[in-house]
Formats: sequence, C-alpha cells, structure tokens
Amino acid sequence: MVVENLYRNAAEVGTDFMIDEQLIVNLFERIYNREFDPKNEIDLAVLDAVRRVFDNAVDQGFGKKDAEDTNYAFYEELRYNNAVFSAFKVHRMQNDMAAQLLDADGKLKPFEKWREDVASIADHQMGSWLRTEYNMSIRRALLAADWKRFEKRADVLPNIRWEPSTSVHPGEDHQIFWNVVQPIYSAFWTQHRPGDRWGCKCGLSQTDEPPTSDDEMPIPMLGDTPSPGLDNNPAYDAKLFSDTHPYIAEAYKGAAKAVKQALKDIYPDYAQVGTVPTNYKVRAKELRKIAQQTLAGKVLKNEDFGREIHVSMRGIKEYLNQPHKHYAYKNELLLKMPEIMRQAEYMGSVPNFKDVSGLKQSHLFEIRIQGDESWIVVREMKGGQIELYSISDSPRILERIKK
Repeated sequence: MVVENLYRNAAEVGTDFMIDEQLIVNLFERIYNREFDPKNEIDLAVLDAVRRVFDNAVDQGFGKKDAEDTNYAFYEELRYNNAVFSAFKVHRMQNDMAAQLLDADGKLKPFEKWREDVASIADHQMGSWLRTEYNMSIRRALLAADWKRFEKRADVLPNIRWEPSTSVHPGEDHQIFWNVVQPIYSAFWTQHRPGDRWGCKCGLSQTDEPPTSDDEMPIPMLGDTPSPGLDNNPAYDAKLFSDTHPYIAEAYKGAAKAVKQALKDIYPDYAQVGTVPTNYKVRAKELRKIAQQTLAGKVLKNEDFGREIHVSMRGIKEYLNQPHKHYAYKNELLLKMPEIMRQAEYMGSVPNFKDVSGLKQSHLFEIRIQGDESWIVVREMKGGQIELYSISDSPRILERIKK
C-alpha cells in the first residue's frame, strides 16, 4: 500500500510500452515450482523487460547518445541505474507473490488459487505502477537533459525559471513557485525543483532575467518536502529515482545481495571498460593498432564450442567497423576478447544463406554489453579455418540459428 498511496495522484492512462504477458506467466510458474529463490535471486527475464521500459524513457526524455556525444558516459550511467532500480522493483514483486504461496494452515495453495491471489500484484507492478514510473522517468530524464544544457550556457544565461505545470490539476505546493527565477547554482534548487513530486508536469527554462528578490520569494507550504524517490537531481547522480524510493528504502531482507548478483549477470565484470574517450574516431584507430600487436594471430577458446578460433587483422577491422548501439564499449571489449570468448554462451551455427564465397557456416556467441545482448560472429570457412569475424546487436541474427 505504500507505493499505491505514493502514486495515488500521479496515475495516468495510456503508454507506449507493453510487458509480454508470457513473461509474467513464466514468473508465476517459476515461483510456484520453486525453480529459483525469490529472496536471493531475481528473475532476469522480467528484470530485462522492466529495465528496457526505463531505458526507453531515457531515450525519449534525455535522448539517445552515441560515442561522440559529450554526455555518452552519463547516458550509459542512467541506463545502469535503471537496471538497479528495476532489480529492486522486481525483487519486491516476486517476494510479495511468494509470500502468498501458503494458506492459513501453512499448506501450499493450488496453483490457480495462488495465481488468482497474486494477480493484483502483477497488475499493479507491471501495469499502473510501471506506467506511473515510466511517465515520471521521461519527465525526469528530460529535466536532466535540460539541466545539463543549462549548465553549459550558464555564463550567458545564468538563471533558471520555474515554468507552470501542464497538468489539468496542478499541485498547490508547486504552484506557488511558478515563474520563480533563481541562479542555476542557487541553494533553492537543491530544496525545490520540478519533478520532485509524483505526477509533476512543471518545467524549467533558462533566462538572463534577474532573480526573484528575497521579499518576493514564496513561502513553502507546511510539509513541503520531495516525494520518496524524487529527492535527488538526476542531472547530478544519473538516477531517475533516488534510493529513498520504497522499493529500495523498504526492500525485503536479501534484496541488496540479490540485486548485486543480478547486476553482475546483466553487466558482466569484463564489460566494464572504464572511462570512454571523447573522440572515438581517434580511439578506434588506436584500438586497431593495439589489437594488431596484442591480438592478431591469437587463438580464442570457448569450452562449449570446443574448437580453436583464430584472430586475423581482417576480423579485427570488421569488428571495429561494425555499427553498434554501444559502439564505444563494443570496441573497447576487443582487447579483452580472449576472456570474453571463454565466458560467452555458444548459441549455435548459421548456414551460409547469403552464399558468401568460401564460407561454410557462421557461429554465434552471446555476450552482454552495457546490459544488452550482443552476438559475436565467428566464421567457419570451407577449408576448415575458423576465424573471429564481427559482432551484432540485432536479435534478428538468431533467426536462422541451428543448434
């Protein structure tokens, strides 16, 4: 009921996302059949689906960023923190469900009875609550983008104006701040800002108009404090929702450990490449030279595949040239390819359907880059040579796969 009360005045209809119902059905079955421990593990399929909802919100509000954008690393940090929040959300949901497995006598309920009892939990968490969080994520991501832009132009336009809400029923606590102008680095913005209430539709604009004088500044209403989960500035910490949100602040025992493990599964240690260079065209050339010296001529191994994979300069060039939504991180991982191939999951082979000269078939190996699946492509030639060839982030590559 804590979250229900928190979101009560923020509910909205309509959305452009949908959680696959089969994922929830699978979760029901996995919990009921005790296929995993809800206390210490998190269902990764549901987690992936939820975090992608928030990643979509970031793309809409903050905007997609490529490796050449100065906000690229920040954009990736927003996405990582989406995964953290999503993990706590899913942990809460699956444990709320598991708590109702037994009846009043301590006996396991029939599956259909239990599923009926927990249907409202799924409806809230994957329906109205997720919609509220999604809509708020877009606004918070937009505010973060605005704030980043304001800071870049602060020397010309040093002040920020609180713009009126577009809501049909705006909150009185924010209405008193409409049209207030304060310097961008004023302490005022650390205590009050648009987006610190669930459902808030206020905005900000940058101006060179003088700040609102002290005697004209409104007096905050009694109890005027940010809503739980919204007491941070996402432009500073890259978190759309803060750690005071009930999913995190009131998490079940074992949540922190389960979240840590889930994030390790989604963001493998080998995929953490550290600071990404700003000028990635220059960096790509550097990587090619380094790989020529340290990787070309090497043999890669994968236990499930069981055959030697050779690295050539042709494969290095193709890998580096391949477009990818995490282009910078994908390229950096090239230098860790021996370790990556050892840990990658062999998915199977793909026939030579494009009739490439000399090609017998290709082999696909699944890895994760910045949380998202990618597939390393290895080519097996008719002469028997097996070589690293490229990488793809398109799931369509799996359509012709053969185990």
